[in-house]
Amino acid sequence: MYQAHLDDQAYNELLNLLNNQHLTEIPGEEQDMNFLADDWWLRDTSVIEHVVPRDGMWEIQLVFAHYLEPLKLVKRAIKRCTCPRKAEMNAWYMRRLAAKDQRGTLTVDIRLFGLCIN
Repeated sequence: MYQAHLDDQAYNELLNLLNNQHLTEIPGEEQDMNFLADDWWLRDTSVIEHVVPRDGMWEIQLVFAHYLEPLKLVKRAIKRCTCPRKAEMNAWYMRRLAAKDQRGTLTVDIRLFGLCIN
């Protein structure tokens, strides 16, 4: 078995960078994480299912987008399936379960993005 070793100069440089990291990093503020607790907008979201190939399997992702502010969104990977058809069927059911609006009337209007397609 091959084991990689750092020479003394590289090891000392690595320790120096780690020791001086506190000088280059700035600490986060409490309000930086408020978006985690500020989840009131999730009740007015449109849920969009997304099935993507990942590592030889099909990953089901759900995207929660606010229907009035589409740039306010959260994407979550839910599970992986081996069959694309099974993944699409599971994604459809998961979207229906996750949606606050079971009828699916909340939709994201592409005009709200303000895109210019020229």
